[in-house]
Amino acid sequence: MAEQRILILSGGNALGAYQGGAYETLHEQGFHPEQIFAASIGAINAALIAGNPPAKRMEALSRFWHTAVQNGAWAFGPVWMNAWESKRSRALKSLLLGSPAVYHARFPDVLTMLSASPTDTGLYDLAPLRESLEQLVDWTRLNNGEIRLVIVAVDANSGEEIRFDTATSSINTDHLLASCGFIPFFPPTQIDGQLVVDGGMASNLPLEAALEEMGTEDRLCIALDLFRRGGPDFTTVGQAIDRQLELLLSTQSWRALSNLRQRHELRRQLRLLASQIPQEACKDPAVASALAEGAHADRATTLLMLSHMGVPHDTEMRAFDFSGPSLTERWNAGRLDMEHALGALGTQRAAPGELIIHGFNGHEPCAQV
Repeated sequence: MAEQRILILSGGNALGAYQGGAYETLHEQGFHPEQIFAASIGAINAALIAGNPPAKRMEALSRFWHTAVQNGAWAFGPVWMNAWESKRSRALKSLLLGSPAVYHARFPDVLTMLSASPTDTGLYDLAPLRESLEQLVDWTRLNNGEIRLVIVAVDANSGEEIRFDTATSSINTDHLLASCGFIPFFPPTQIDGQLVVDGGMASNLPLEAALEEMGTEDRLCIALDLFRRGGPDFTTVGQAIDRQLELLLSTQSWRALSNLRQRHELRRQLRLLASQIPQEACKDPAVASALAEGAHADRATTLLMLSHMGVPHDTEMRAFDFSGPSLTERWNAGRLDMEHALGALGTQRAAPGELIIHGFNGHEPCAQV
């Protein structure tokens, strides 16, 4: 049976360069996804892939991340500050000045955000990202091409997860900006009367959206998580903020894995029970509905989950660090980590009815999965 190929991409702002490098390795090795499930910056990378023909996908990803580099000069301070910058200074520059391809600061409202009536709902403006997407994405191909794209976001009022799916409707720039609305940094977006924010508020790595779907085809799923669960000690407020994001967002992913395992086992048990239940009892709607859950439990699902563990140039507020050295190191780390993970995976696949998870923290296998 043919193997369905699925790519799952998390949010992580500037850390998303890691996914670009990882995809470059996948592209070179002939892994062309049929479906992509993504949130936030992962959704941007997904749109660049799905919205271009195979021969132009790497060009689009490379161009986006090249133009995302913050290399502007400081408008204040001594001249030598621009010639010699510490890691912390590079991160601070991105935090204050933004990224040419993604966002810029709303300086007047940053200065008045503590006032009684600030005029914006985000500290940064995503207008540069809108322009980047319009230049680099073929929307007709994205909505009618060979890749199904599912973008995860959240209703800011109800807290309910929203899934924008090219299998059922069209996706445009607004849907992508909505999935990037990590409040209060980035503003929400109005979509069909709903106030929509970043998918990371509910499912930063949309594993459940991808894996809970019924089907009969065997699956190879590759998930790229930009936030690590385990991290170093922190000694500053900036490092504490980083660790807060890592814990909040990576915990979602591990909880989702646990839920998926439980659901898979339940369906497997229901399939085993189906042959032992009298035919008369199967006519009961409640019983029939339960047994239907196990009807697809014979498909094989292999999940390769790769977590980004950071690079030498990472510093405080690393998700906002769009400096050239950091983006380059993340891209290269993604390339090498994916090469290593694919080499370790080889031809290993789940058997019929199995859900097998191969986890890697950078180069290292993850014993927790």
